[in-house]
Amino acid sequence: MKRSAWLTLAASLAIAGGLPFAGAAERLVLPAEKPAGSGVIVHTDGYVLTAHHVVSNARRIMVVTPGEFRAPAILVSADPEHDLALLKIETVGLSEAALGYAGAVRLDQEVIAVGFPFGLREVSVTRGRVAAVRTKGVQRVFQVDAAVNPGNSGGPLFNRRGEVIGIVTTKFSHPSGIVPEGMAFAVPISYATPLLANIPDFDFTLIGKGGKERKTKGGGADLVQELMRATVRIETVRAAEAPPAAQASHQPSGRSAKAETTPPPAARTSPTPPQGRPPTGDDEPEITKVNQQLQAAQQEELRKLAQQGISPPEGMVLIPAGEFLMGAEDGLPDSRPMHRVYLSSYWLDKYEVTNAQYRQCVEGGGCTPPKDRQAFDDPERAQHPVTNVTWMQARTYCEWRGKRLPTEAEWEKAARGTDGRRYPWGNSEEMIKGRPKNGEIKAGANGTEQIGSQAATVSPYGVHDLVGSVWEWVKDWYAEDFYQMSPARDPQGPLRGSFRVLRGGDWNERPLELRVSYRSWDEMTYWGPTLGFRCAQDVP
Repeated sequence: MKRSAWLTLAASLAIAGGLPFAGAAERLVLPAEKPAGSGVIVHTDGYVLTAHHVVSNARRIMVVTPGEFRAPAILVSADPEHDLALLKIETVGLSEAALGYAGAVRLDQEVIAVGFPFGLREVSVTRGRVAAVRTKGVQRVFQVDAAVNPGNSGGPLFNRRGEVIGIVTTKFSHPSGIVPEGMAFAVPISYATPLLANIPDFDFTLIGKGGKERKTKGGGADLVQELMRATVRIETVRAAEAPPAAQASHQPSGRSAKAETTPPPAARTSPTPPQGRPPTGDDEPEITKVNQQLQAAQQEELRKLAQQGISPPEGMVLIPAGEFLMGAEDGLPDSRPMHRVYLSSYWLDKYEVTNAQYRQCVEGGGCTPPKDRQAFDDPERAQHPVTNVTWMQARTYCEWRGKRLPTEAEWEKAARGTDGRRYPWGNSEEMIKGRPKNGEIKAGANGTEQIGSQAATVSPYGVHDLVGSVWEWVKDWYAEDFYQMSPARDPQGPLRGSFRVLRGGDWNERPLELRVSYRSWDEMTYWGPTLGFRCAQDVP
């Protein structure tokens, strides 16, 4: 091969891989990088977190740190679904940003957005407040009223303690169809946990402990300077189509960049599940045996209650007292560690509350109608789960019936039994893969089916529609680290919080989100077409 041809090929390979090639650079005029967005330094070893759309389809990525130091970057890992990407540059002496708990974010909380508006070289700092928490499926974004523009994409959103709580992202379609104008959106930093797990020796225990709240006169100039030092500008050379081979080569050890990537294990020791092995696949005889044991225990406790003159409330199932395995070691960090929990006996609705049942409360003056009445007012959907209700509306209905919302521990035990299985039916994902998405069931049906129509998803205790139907409100406040301090007996969740826990999920979700250990959350005032509830009641 001629030397000139070899240089051209080498330079092309260097550009495709996002790496500089000195020999080629001396002889070729390479395309100049153009401003694409912002990012934040999350580790002093040169790891930068940004939005995925900022670096997607980029042939070359350049990170410009404070002081206009330019460093080529490689894509370490990406999560396009949550619009997040992790980059790596080779440099030293960087100022990393502290990370905070997204679950601690409150409405009307003051936030600080840092980035490079319109691709300018000067960093911009703007203040605003959290106006709402918007939801698409189980994906959340914080809606903030800080003055940002596309150049801020990928930049950090800080709280007053100087902790990153979100990454600025693009707008999205809200389930209501209403797109707020003049607002910015940020992906909660908790979604970046699987990407951060790719950083060697990343200390997850420091999350939420690295910021120092400043209340100095003039808005805290020292804090602002720290935030600016941790924020970078990202420039790229775009390609019509990113080379698949180049992207694949940056994936760490062939692992998926999605939420199933496993961060370092929690410090707390987890119990060994029954049968002596983790639930990685179905063993039908063992699942059947466990189900028979659970049903026998259920019947025995029902017999004892009957001797005391206590019969099951109409439409409710008994969940007998005893221990079960809660959480998952192979799930997201907020579901760790897997731990043993003892629950007293309780009743749980066999099915989700239906439109017909909720209508009785509305007509009786005890409840307010759902926020969107289309499904509620359709007589053909009387036996579909009621949706478009807030947490307060769900709690009000349960109290009107002399019941209460279940705790998330009660919900999880009813769904999985005692053996730590992933789904009510066992550990296999084949049922999920074979199901149509809820939106394909019937046009305009809000993605719901009549209660009890999915017999294959019934739990070991005979509770229906815990997954594959709608998300369900439960009693607990949400906290990412609650399992690290959860009581071993009848946990009620944190004493306070900003969001309430959601459990379950419809068929539109991935297998990970349909696991009975998966913890979702949302603002108490949120409502949507795939969000309902069921009630629980104490056993006397």
